[in-house]
Amino acid sequence: MSELQCIDAKACLEEDSSKKVNACQEDCDCEYTIVPRYQAWFEDKTLEIRVILPGVDKKDIELKALKDTFLLRAKRGDISYKLDLDLDIDIDVNKIKAEYHEGLLKVSMVRIDPIDTALDVPIA
Repeated sequence: MSELQCIDAKACLEEDSSKKVNACQEDCDCEYTIVPRYQAWFEDKTLEIRVILPGVDKKDIELKALKDTFLLRAKRGDISYKLDLDLDIDIDVNKIKAEYHEGLLKVSMVRIDPIDTALDVPIA
């Protein structure tokens, strides 16, 4: 067994600290990749997401969004956090708000209601 792959770095280290744990992508120089804990819910037309990133500096967080996808990358020492969410809804990427304070990332996204952009069909 040459490498362990895991999402819980602490558990891997406790299992056998002599083994090299490497679950990172090739383009990452970190030793561990972890999917952070998060919650997501709707409040009216707003999708709220909360992500726990303990010990991460704000400057080390990267967020990207497409109309139906949310990507997060963050780094703390030899730990890389990676979260990719397929939203299954369309969001207004121009109305995304994000705040970070003491290890908690708060993201708010406005859902685009497809009916709001639907064309009116005239009846002859």
